[in-house]
Amino acid sequence: MNEALEKAVQHWSLVAPIIDTPQTTEDYELLLSNIRDAIEMVENRPNSPLSGLIRAMTRAAKEYENSILVEQHGGALDALKYLIRLHEIKQSELREIGSQGVVSEVLSGKRSLTLRHVRELAKRFKVSPSVFIDA
Repeated sequence: MNEALEKAVQHWSLVAPIIDTPQTTEDYELLLSNIRDAIEMVENRPNSPLSGLIRAMTRAAKEYENSILVEQHGGALDALKYLIRLHEIKQSELREIGSQGVVSEVLSGKRSLTLRHVRELAKRFKVSPSVFIDA
């Protein structure tokens, strides 16, 4: 076994919990908090040794969002409402959907998301477009 792998194995019990896919909403929120903290530590230095850790944590968050978010929060509308709450976004900040009036209609179920909305929201929240599509 090479030296780098040996060191990784020695420290794996400390690293694994930080990059594992969350199993609960609380785990997910802790992961998002850890990502924010790590990003602050990097301070816009893309070559920081923490960049790889941030990428691994981001992949874990994305995996959770893509596989569990809709299951735990119902359909597309419930998932959108959850993401809005989680990211502390105001209706007026959802330019991907349109004006605040259009956003209100979407969130109240009076108007459906368009394909363009789905694509833009998926990009913004870094989730699969399927999160915003009811089967």
